[in-house]
Amino acid sequence: MKIRSHIYLLLLFLSFACEKPTPYGDLYVQVRDEQGKEVAGGNVILYGNEEDFVDQINPISVPQQTDENGLAFFLNLDSGTYYVAASYTNQEEGIEKNNFLVNTSVKVVATEIGYRNSITVIIWDSFITHLTATNGKKWQVYKMIEVTTEEEIEVPECIQDDQWVFYRNGNFEYLSDSLNCEEGQDDNFTGSFAPVGNGSYIVIQDLDDQIRYGLYIISVSSTQMLAQYGPHLMYFKTVN
Repeated sequence: MKIRSHIYLLLLFLSFACEKPTPYGDLYVQVRDEQGKEVAGGNVILYGNEEDFVDQINPISVPQQTDENGLAFFLNLDSGTYYVAASYTNQEEGIEKNNFLVNTSVKVVATEIGYRNSITVIIWDSFITHLTATNGKKWQVYKMIEVTTEEEIEVPECIQDDQWVFYRNGNFEYLSDSLNCEEGQDDNFTGSFAPVGNGSYIVIQDLDDQIRYGLYIISVSSTQMLAQYGPHLMYFKTVN
């Protein structure tokens, strides 16, 4: 009986030993700012596809905080492509840095003995969270100032009712309800916007890739925006 018992235990052990381990991979995320400095105390979230990354919905991970070396760790991941969102908020200065306008993806490799994957994510001062919304955030010009003279000028009647609509995924709409600035030309168009350089300057273009506007964003809050367009400072407010 003892021999049979030992044989049974040996076979049981061998059956477990012969089981194929589940492949897994670890992901090390290094977060740095636009100057290359490691960002400690930042938040990092993983998404399973580009759409969820853009809309910041359906995360597939619990947010991880970067350590003193700017590193965040995600362990025991399945193989596949993940989208990495990183952000840091300086509460004292009211500045948020993130990479929300850059679809940052990484392909994770998984093996039976594990695999260390890594990616570096660059974040920078960002106005995107205030400027945009998933369903579109509408802005309207209510005040204009001549840069050289610093004198306030009247907002042209043809743009008083116009709305600039910024979407979180980079899409853009220009909505003009009544008067057009040039007779015979429809001011309405749809297109996209994208930051240039460090993100303070954005280019707005239509679906034919024709550049319509270039705005230098000076400041953006949840309800107010100040931007320079050519020789003018333009003050925007949000509208419902």
